Amino acid sequence: MQDDPLAQLRDIHLPADPGWWPPAPGWWLLAALLLISLTVIGRALLKRHRAGRPHREALAVINAALAAHARGGMPAADCINTCNAVLKRLWVHVDGNPSVAALSGDAWLQYLDARAGTTAFMEGPGHVLGDERFAAAPPEVDPQLAALLRQLLKPTRSAGR
Repeated sequence: MQDDPLAQLRDIHLPADPGWWPPAPGWWLLAALLLISLTVIGRALLKRHRAGRPHREALAVINAALAAHARGGMPAADCINTCNAVLKRLWVHVDGNPSVAALSGDAWLQYLDARAGTTAFMEGPGHVLGDERFAAAPPEVDPQLAALLRQLLKPTRSAGR
């Protein structure tokens, strides 16, 4: 007797599942977009960090001068003159305007008030950075001056200018 022809058939062999490599074109596009986005964001963050470097360095010098004065290692007049010199160097560098270095007295205080968006330099603790620092009796460093200078040198303050 004849064998059953259907019994001689083999099962259907399915092809192997596709591997994960190489990815489909959509994944390549997504990877390229992700790489471009990360590059743009990284460059923007680096630019922002570099733009804030002068402010951070100026703040470090001012903090060191104020700390030296608080310890008694620096006279008040020297501390105030150091803060004033650092601020002038900073704004000449940041603005790219050398005429800022020539400002003194009320003009300098008005400039600082305009930068800070306040009147604390003309009318408050910042007035010691004006002509008062040349008085025969040197002014004392007001503890509020440190807070005012830190507020002036905040990165958010300088980023918008």
